Amino acid sequence: MVLSSTNVLDMFIQVACLSTQQVAIELNEQIWTYDELLSNVTRVADHLQLGMNQIVCQYVDRSLEMVCGMLGIMCAGGIYCPLNLSDPPIRIHSLLDEIQCRLVLVHGHTREQFTSINSEQVKTIDLEQILLADISTDVVEKEIYIKGDHPSFIICTSGTTGRPKVIVHTHASLVAGLQALINWDIKYGDKVLQVAGSAWLIHVLEIFLALVKKPASTLVLLQPGDNSNMTRLCRTIKDKQITIVMIGSSLLKALLDYLDLKNDRFDDTLKRLRIVWLTGESSKPQHLIKLKSFAPQTFIFISYGQSEVIAPIGCYLEYDVDELSNLSSLPIGHPQIGYKCMLMDETNKRIILSTCSDEIGEIYLRGAGLFQRYYNDPELTKKTRVTINNEHFFKTGDLARYNTRGELVHVGRVDFQIKIRGQRVEASEVESVIMAWSPNVITNCLVVKLTQEEDLIVAYMVSNNLKLDIESLRDYCKERLRQYMIPSHFIVLDKFPLNVNGKIDRKQLPSPPSNVPSGFVKADEGLMSELEDQVHRFWCSKFELDSIPRDADCFALGGSSLTMMLIFNYYQANLVPEKQLDDLEFFTHPTIADHVRLLTCIKTKTSSI
Repeated sequence: MVLSSTNVLDMFIQVACLSTQQVAIELNEQIWTYDELLSNVTRVADHLQLGMNQIVCQYVDRSLEMVCGMLGIMCAGGIYCPLNLSDPPIRIHSLLDEIQCRLVLVHGHTREQFTSINSEQVKTIDLEQILLADISTDVVEKEIYIKGDHPSFIICTSGTTGRPKVIVHTHASLVAGLQALINWDIKYGDKVLQVAGSAWLIHVLEIFLALVKKPASTLVLLQPGDNSNMTRLCRTIKDKQITIVMIGSSLLKALLDYLDLKNDRFDDTLKRLRIVWLTGESSKPQHLIKLKSFAPQTFIFISYGQSEVIAPIGCYLEYDVDELSNLSSLPIGHPQIGYKCMLMDETNKRIILSTCSDEIGEIYLRGAGLFQRYYNDPELTKKTRVTINNEHFFKTGDLARYNTRGELVHVGRVDFQIKIRGQRVEASEVESVIMAWSPNVITNCLVVKLTQEEDLIVAYMVSNNLKLDIESLRDYCKERLRQYMIPSHFIVLDKFPLNVNGKIDRKQLPSPPSNVPSGFVKADEGLMSELEDQVHRFWCSKFELDSIPRDADCFALGGSSLTMMLIFNYYQANLVPEKQLDDLEFFTHPTIADHVRLLTCIKTKTSSI
């Protein structure tokens, strides 16, 4: 199917008018038909009365209002900018200043939270109040003419200067990306699960994927926090009969680990899944083998992209289990309709042919799904665009090679940029925050990702004081960085190892300690309750330690948000399967003692910490 419009709103309206009584969106027992969704989107757009290309931020939980607000902003001629609820206030202020936003949409669950971090220059509008207001007179409709080259949304990622990198997409680039995805067999009656958080570009694609394809599909929203709670995620997939899901490698691993924990070979949680889209970082072949064992009927698609370019490369994974077993890494595919890709050998300034499977080059991309520009940064925009044979290409910074099938295989970066759980992290941004904590004490800093781990980053610091207050530094980072950007290990050195050219020799950097940090008192196993013993034994198995103190912080032990997710889902599946746990409480109280206290409170139905 070829999408006929360069404006996603026209496409949504066409689908809504043809499918008025079909369910468009649902969250638990809340349901809106296409007619109700279109009506509510129109109310929001009419209420906003925006200037063309005005940036409007949205600070809301996953909800029906979230979808309505996004569409309403675009229908009013505005530019949608999602704010991440888990971001520290300092980071949100920095973003609002960067884009000079003066209007933020909130709703009941986030109104007070945003008020506590808001400045007087920013106006807030409550989406729930708009939707509940009594319309006694007809609203005068404002005619809006939206073209393909008009901006539709912006996504903010980590920046090299310490400021957010703001990426502007147009309606045409969004349509091009959706076209690449829709070509992959979306059918009438599909139920698309909205999983990604609002900080990810993927959440925009999940929403529109369900709402702009004819014939219509249904968008199913997870409850806030359920993308960390595998029990509730699985229940939603099964009870709502989900057929399409877009999932990153980290979340896929957490889901498969949870299904393993259940140890039920007859588990039918995934039996309705028709398509699984793998996004972000490449999954491991063994994870897909396990996925096929739980969902043999599922078609697996791999989609490569960056925040600057939507779904330019992908493929249907046609490998059988034996072939997957022999792979060291998965392919990312080949260019999709409307895109052109080249591998460029930067050293010799030549294009690598698909028949040269042993050569590595940088991925250059061209196509309608490319972003328009970096907001307020024309120099960076110009730096990433190059002209080859009179064609304009985007330099991705990603390295790849061709396999024997002519598919691209991702092999790394030309720089030291890091990807954590599919999210781009500029090491220099983390380094600048660490240096700012105490610039007179820390004279240099280097942030790297552990090659043997999936999502752990390590900060190496040079200081004359080898006994820095690491917990104070960690707290400082928590106030300024997203959770996945905070190093799992902070290592203090008196100097960096150098190679013969005087550059830092990364291979000689010391490995993070694998034992319990000094200063902790060993747990007294004889005084443990049965519950604490269960928690303690599971922590020891995950950290490969003989004993862990009750007050040891999971993150100080070298754990990550994925480690916490695995621990949390073990509790949910094995210790309190009949209760619904709040993952945020466990994440914000990351010690064995805290977890035992929380679990005890839940078991006895008393108040928590």
